[in-house]
Amino acid sequence: MLESFSERLARPAGFRQAVLLGSMGIAFVASGALSGQIVLWLVGAVLMVAAGATIPRGVAPPSRPIVEPWPKDNRGPARRPKPAHRSVDECDPDDTDGLIEQMLAQNRHALLLRPQIAANLNEARFTRAVEALQTRMALVPDGEVTLGPVDEASGDEPVDPRSRRAAKTHDVMVKRFFLDRYPVTNREYFEFVAAGGYRQASLWDEAILPAVLDFVDRTGEPGPHYWKEGCFLEGTEDEPVVGVCWHEAMAYARWVGKRLPSDAEWVKAGAWPVPMANNQRLQRKYPWGDDMDRARANLWESGPGHVVGVHEFAEGVSVGGVYQLIGNVWEWINSPFHGGGHPLGVLSFKTPMKTIRGGAFDSYFDTQATCQFQSGDSALARKRNIGFRLAIGVCDLVLDYSAVAPADRKSPSEPFEAHSNRGEERPPLPDPVETASETVGGTRYDAMNETAPDVEETIDEEVPS
Repeated sequence: MLESFSERLARPAGFRQAVLLGSMGIAFVASGALSGQIVLWLVGAVLMVAAGATIPRGVAPPSRPIVEPWPKDNRGPARRPKPAHRSVDECDPDDTDGLIEQMLAQNRHALLLRPQIAANLNEARFTRAVEALQTRMALVPDGEVTLGPVDEASGDEPVDPRSRRAAKTHDVMVKRFFLDRYPVTNREYFEFVAAGGYRQASLWDEAILPAVLDFVDRTGEPGPHYWKEGCFLEGTEDEPVVGVCWHEAMAYARWVGKRLPSDAEWVKAGAWPVPMANNQRLQRKYPWGDDMDRARANLWESGPGHVVGVHEFAEGVSVGGVYQLIGNVWEWINSPFHGGGHPLGVLSFKTPMKTIRGGAFDSYFDTQATCQFQSGDSALARKRNIGFRLAIGVCDLVLDYSAVAPADRKSPSEPFEAHSNRGEERPPLPDPVETASETVGGTRYDAMNETAPDVEETIDEEVPS
């Protein structure tokens, strides 16, 4: 026996809403606001409900969810690895070689080349530190870089604010600096955790100290959010460390004697500007060129849906030899984020925001995966898709062999003990590279005076004739 219309109306609100939508659609068609096809769909929905069917709520879910479950969450922690070298407490105070070996193994070569330490190195130890720097970091030459999105057709006009975030372009002068070739990995960050980095107040800004106790992993141990029992998950040692906030990245940077890159530095390393005629410069949209090639970056449409090791997607390397600037994980930048690229102008936020760049494995839009795109997040955000890499200015390092001791002279151990795992003294952070004015001369580090080979020829070939 069929239900009466009044009984149908007594059903849940979904039926009444469908009838209302159908009525509204017919009214809109009369005014020309909706097409007949849309109204037919609405009327059909009403009839489906009247026949006892249900109306799906929302659109059908995509075949692949926007944010996939982290595929490695249910893995246990790796066997707690030993630090790369014996701890400082196990070293003889006079064992300078042991302290230096430990610092090199912990990726703290930049700290060894700081003026307050480098002057106490003999030539052999200095050479080892320079070689480590040259292997793990890429030199980015000085020069101007244009910040802000540019229109692909004109090359110098801001993009249409209706299509993406737009900002006025401006030029920034960047001094020579070194940038990590790869993002900081779980293995490298573990050395910081194992050395008690979360307990060393000198590594943290005073204002954030009360919150450091909350920077724990899933088991309550100090460390990145997605670790367990104070250690990274099995098989992730060579993946970028994620689940660390901006303050954790800064503390690690101080521990290794480096810093986070500025906006201008990060863009320059990726876009690699090339001077052209008439005071113009050519900048790449992506580290590899001007065309999107998803096979070169771990993005939504090209990757496995999660973070991968830093040595994967090597085809996306920049001209200067920096890997994974695009995709895999967003990267914390030292610069604050004000939303200046938003079409509505500068935005205000309730909490301090820091810039992130580069896109990640879950970046859906290609516009987010360019050298110019800037986004931001809370300085306290500890997310699975944000990591970091570090930089240091050339002017902040000693790279001249004439400044070090002869090879046969024994180096005193005191300077190394002061910057050991105990972290009792914080190495001073350099000023932003854009304002640095010091130069380095007489260095035997060959890359210091090099520019990228055949850069102009390489990019000229990509410019349409």
